[in-house]
Amino acid sequence: MTQLLPNNMAGETLAVIETRNLTYTYPGATKPSIEDVSITIERGEFAILTGPSGCGKTTLCRCFNGLIPHFYGGKLEGDVVVADLKVVEHSIYELARHVGLVFQNPENQLFALSVEKDVAFGLENVAVPRDEMRKRVDWALQITGIEELSERSPHELSGGQQQRVAIACVLAMQPDVMILDEPTSFLDPAGAQKIFEVIGELNKNIGITIILVEHRLDLCSKHGN
Repeated sequence: MTQLLPNNMAGETLAVIETRNLTYTYPGATKPSIEDVSITIERGEFAILTGPSGCGKTTLCRCFNGLIPHFYGGKLEGDVVVADLKVVEHSIYELARHVGLVFQNPENQLFALSVEKDVAFGLENVAVPRDEMRKRVDWALQITGIEELSERSPHELSGGQQQRVAIACVLAMQPDVMILDEPTSFLDPAGAQKIFEVIGELNKNIGITIILVEHRLDLCSKHGN
């Protein structure tokens, strides 16, 4: 069973993600990947999803950004509400404005010829005006500490640098929620610590809700609220 370890901020806040009796079965599967999950994540929280491999952590994250059911299909039961939007009633495109997902392997979401172009890609797809796009790209590069890499090819970078680029790509969209699915699995402890520091600063200084799927609880837990 997936274990949720939230770090609540002081004071009352509103839920940004809520599931009620959520059960999902992949196409062709004989049993659910997640079953009867009911959780609430409030705005500004730093929540950690942890548990053994195969327990449904990634599946749950895919429910949050609409990949389930809109891309994977299958059978979804129960309710998922993200930023006041019912996931089953809104497209992945609409949900992407509110939820950003950073994959386990950053190379899966980096494909442009330069870091700057990768960070701008999502903004181009939602037709953000050029001046605003420039501001957001520069801001995301600065926040993640990779301004000097803007003209480099993402595929020439180290694993830790690529992960920062992937975070910047999501950050430029200015989502309500950032989901990171085991973002340090390909990094050594020192590289992992740097990524956790970036994530922690985004949560504390900007107030972005963080959902982190991670096994290295000794390194990441201290960066919560």
